[in-house]
Amino acid sequence: MRELILHIGRAKTGTTTWQLMVALNRQVLQPAGINIPQFFRGDNHGELAAAFADRPGRLGRGYAVESHEDQVALQSRLRKKLERELTDGRWLFTSEHLSTRLRTAAEVDSLYEFLSGYFDQIKVFAYVRRPDDLAPSAFAETIKAGRTHGFNRKYALSARAFFDHAGFAQRWERPLRSDITFTLRPYLREGHLEDMWQTLFTLAGVRRPLPQLVTPPSSANESLSAAALRYLQEVNPLVPDGALTNRNRRALIAILAGVQGPGLVLAPNVASALAAQGLLAGGLHERDFAGEMGDTRWQDWFSAPPATTGDWPRLSDAERGEFAERCAVAKITFNPEAEGKSAKPGTTLRAIRRAAIRLTQR
Repeated sequence: MRELILHIGRAKTGTTTWQLMVALNRQVLQPAGINIPQFFRGDNHGELAAAFADRPGRLGRGYAVESHEDQVALQSRLRKKLERELTDGRWLFTSEHLSTRLRTAAEVDSLYEFLSGYFDQIKVFAYVRRPDDLAPSAFAETIKAGRTHGFNRKYALSARAFFDHAGFAQRWERPLRSDITFTLRPYLREGHLEDMWQTLFTLAGVRRPLPQLVTPPSSANESLSAAALRYLQEVNPLVPDGALTNRNRRALIAILAGVQGPGLVLAPNVASALAAQGLLAGGLHERDFAGEMGDTRWQDWFSAPPATTGDWPRLSDAERGEFAERCAVAKITFNPEAEGKSAKPGTTLRAIRRAAIRLTQR
C-alpha cells in the first residue's frame, strides 16, 4: 500500500519555510510513518510541475525543458526515479510550482494519472490566504523580482489567479474519485506552521504524541517595508531584464529588508477591483465550509476585518535622502529619465552590481 500526501503551496502561505522544516525533520518524520523523498532535485519538488505544465516557462528551463520532447524525457526520468526509489508507506511531496504552473484541470488530470500509477491513495492539501492580506505581499514579490508596475487595478486583474481560491480548489479537487481527496485550509499568521504540521499528521493518521520537530533558525524570505519596496523600484528601471544576477538582487533585497517602516497595505483601487471580481474572499463563501465551521481557524479567516487600505506610499524627503546616501556610498547613480525604461548595460549596471555586494558588507 502506497499513499501520497501532496502539498500544493499556494502563493505566500509559508511554503519555503515549510519545505525547509520538512527537510530538517526528515529523520524525525520517517519513524512517524512519513517518508520525505531525496530523489527530487532539492526540497522543492518542482520537477512534477515542469513535467506536466503546458507552459513550464522559466521553471522548465531550470530542468532543461525547452520543448515537448524535453518534457516527455523529464516524465521518463521521473518514472525511473519512482520505480527505483519508492517503497510501501506514506510519502510527502511538496511544491508551490504546482499551484502556479498547472493552470488547467487537464494539466492536473495528467499529473494525477501519472501519480496514480504509483500510489493507491492521493491526499492533496493546500492553504489559502485572504486576498486583502495576500495582494500587498504578492505585489511585493513582483517588485523583488524586478518589475516596475504600480499597485493598482491593472495589477489586481493581471494577478487574478493568485486571488481566485475557489477556482484553484475546483481545479484540484476530484469529488467523483475515491482515490483522491482534497483538503483546503485557511492561512493565518498566528500558528500557521503548527497548523500545517497538524494537517499533515491528520492526513497521515499519525497519533499523538507527535514527534519533536526541529525549527529552522530564521525565516527563508525577507519581508520588505513599503519604503524599501519604493527603494527597490528606483533600481528596477535601470536594470535590463536578466542583467542583474539573482544572487546580487537577493543581496540588495537583504539590505533593504533592514529598512524600517510599515508594510505595504491594500490599495483602495486594488480592493475595488477584487470586489468587482467577487474575490475579496477569494471567491469562497462561509457556506462552503458549513461542515467545518467548528474549526475556529476558518471562522477567524472569514470574520477578520479587511486589512487597512492605503495608497501606494510616496517616499518622504527623509527616506529618499537616506536611500540616496546609501546609493552614494555604493557609488550608484540614478537617471530620472530611465523611469519605465530599461537602461543599456554599462556604467550604471556595473555600479548596481558592485553596490549589491558592498551593501552586504556594511
